[in-house]
Amino acid sequence: MKKRDIRFLKELVQTPSPTGSEEQVAELVRQKLAGIADEIHTDTMGSVHAILSSNLNVVTETVEEDKRVGAFEDSGEYEYVNEETATGDVVEMASPVFMLAAHMDEIGLMVRYITEEGFLYVSAIGGVDAAILPGMRVDVHTRSGVLRGVVGRKPIHLIDAEERKAVTPLDNLVIDLGLKPDKVRQKVCVGDSITFGAAFEPLGQDMAVSKSFDDKTGVFIACEVMERLAEVDQMQGTYIAAITTQEEIGTRGATTSAYTVNPDVAVAFDVTHATDYPGIDRTKYGDIRCGKGPVIAKGPNVNPLVFERLVAAAEAEEIPYQIEAEPGPTGTDARAIQISQSGVPTGLVSIPLRYMHTPNETICLTDVENTIRLLVRFALDLEVDASFVPGVSPAVERPARRKPQKPLDAERAIKKMTRKIEKLSARIAELEDENSQMSTVQRAQIELFDKMTREREDGEEAEEAAEGGELTPQQRGTFPQGAHGSRPMMPADATRNPRMGKQPFGPMPQYPMGAHLADAPFERQQQLRQNEFGAFAQGTPNANAAGAANAVTAIPNPAQRASAFADPSAAEEASKGIIPGKDTLTIIPTSVQDADEED
Repeated sequence: MKKRDIRFLKELVQTPSPTGSEEQVAELVRQKLAGIADEIHTDTMGSVHAILSSNLNVVTETVEEDKRVGAFEDSGEYEYVNEETATGDVVEMASPVFMLAAHMDEIGLMVRYITEEGFLYVSAIGGVDAAILPGMRVDVHTRSGVLRGVVGRKPIHLIDAEERKAVTPLDNLVIDLGLKPDKVRQKVCVGDSITFGAAFEPLGQDMAVSKSFDDKTGVFIACEVMERLAEVDQMQGTYIAAITTQEEIGTRGATTSAYTVNPDVAVAFDVTHATDYPGIDRTKYGDIRCGKGPVIAKGPNVNPLVFERLVAAAEAEEIPYQIEAEPGPTGTDARAIQISQSGVPTGLVSIPLRYMHTPNETICLTDVENTIRLLVRFALDLEVDASFVPGVSPAVERPARRKPQKPLDAERAIKKMTRKIEKLSARIAELEDENSQMSTVQRAQIELFDKMTREREDGEEAEEAAEGGELTPQQRGTFPQGAHGSRPMMPADATRNPRMGKQPFGPMPQYPMGAHLADAPFERQQQLRQNEFGAFAQGTPNANAAGAANAVTAIPNPAQRASAFADPSAAEEASKGIIPGKDTLTIIPTSVQDADEED
C-alpha cells in the first residue's frame, strides 16, 4: 500500500468511534469523500451516504411531480430511484444503484458507576472479552477530553488458587485514572465511552496491528473504491458508499441505510476470522489465511448471482480469493441489507483478521488492496439492466480482463517528477565535475606530450649535428647510438610494437635492435648484441648489418668487448651474454673517443 493510504487507514483506526459515538470518524469520511462524491448525506442514525452517479439530480419535496419528471425526460436508457435525505430533499439517481456498506463503529466500554475513591466500574459495548482486559491501558472519552486509565485487578499474589483458574468477570474489574476522587467526579460522567489504548503499527512483512480494524478497514476500502470509481471513464448507474453505525450491537445503522437507499444490488465488506494461527479448528471454522486474498462469503445471506459476479471479477483481475461458508445469517451489515424492503441482492466480502475484538487485531495489507481492486471491477461490470433473481436471471459469464484507468494524483505526480529532476540535476553536476577533472588531466598529458616531443626533436637535431661533425666526440658520446644508424635507442620499426606505437615516448629499450635482430632467435640476438658492443670498442658504431654479423671474428677476446663498459663487472656480465638493467649500465664508447683524440 502507498504511504498516503496507510496514513489515512492509521487515522481511521486511531480515531475513537465506540458504538453510539461515531461522529469523529463520520467527519473523517465526509472530509475524505468531499471532493470525490457528487452528494454526501448523513442520516439521523449518524450513517454517512456518499453518492457518485453517472446522472444525478437533487430536488425538494415541494417541487411538482411533473417538473421532477421533466428534468430527466432526456435521460435515455436510465431509470431513476429516489433517496430522501434527512433535510427532506429527494435525490434522483440513475440505475442500477450499487451500495457499498461498511460500519465505522468499534467495540468498547461504558462507565456504569464511579466509586467514592474515584474508580470506574464499566459495562461492555459490543463483544468485549473480559479475559484480555486486566492490565490494559484504556482511553476514557469525557466532555473535557480524553483521560488515560488502566484496568485494575488484584495481583496474582493475592488471588486464591481456585480463583486464578477463572476469568475475572467484567463486573469485578475497575479502571484507575490515577486522579483524586473529586477530580474524577468532576471530569467523568456515567455513560462516558471507553476505548482500548492501542495504536496502529506495522508488523513483520506487509502486516499491521491495531485496535478497531473491525471495521475501519471496511471504511477505508469504501473510500478508496469510491475514489477509484470517480477517476475512471466507465461509470454507469450510481454508486453509494454507506458508512454505517451501530453494527456491533445488531447492524442497526445498516437497517436504516438499506431502507433509505433501497439499492438494486449491495455488497457489505467487513472482517472475518483468520484460522491460520494455533488453537483454531479448521475443520470447524474453515481454512482462512492472511495474505491469501479477500474472502467471498457463500450461503443463504448471499445472493447466488452476486456471489458468482464477485468470483468472476476476482478471476478476471487475477486476484487471489478465498471462499467462506456461511450457513445462516452473518454477523455483518449484509444480514440487515438483504431483507430490507422487498429484498436486496446482497454479497459479502471480508478481510482475514487475527485476534478479533482485541487491542491487537492483525491484518495483511495486501488483502486490503486486493479487496479494493475486486470491488472496483465488480462495480464497473454492472449493467444497466443487471438482474439478480435466483433461477430466473441469466447465468453470470466470466468477463474478460479489464484494466480501469489508473487514478492520477497530480500533486503526487509533480512531487515524483520533481524528485527525478533533482536526482538528474545532481548526476549532471557530478558528470560535469568528473569531466572537468578529466579535462585537467588531459591538458597535463598534452603538455607533457608536447614537452617530450620537443625534447626528442632537440635530441634528433643534436644527433644530426654530431654526425656532421659539429659536436665534439665527448658531446657525441652523450647520445647512445645503435650499431646501424644514428637514431636514439629505439626499435628500428616502432610500429611493430603496438604499445610503442601508441606510446612513442614510453619506456625505451636500453639497447638498440635493428631489423636483423628483431626476427632472430633469442640466442642469436644475444650473440649479435655482444658483437655490436664489440663494434663500439673497435670504433665502428656505424657498421652495416653484415659487418655487425661478422664482427665477432674481428674481436680476438672478451676483454676487448669489455672496454665498452665503464663498470668492469658489467663488462664481465656482457662477456657471459648477460644484459645488465638499464638503471645500472652506462655505455661509453671509449675506443671511439680515444681515436678522435689521437686525430
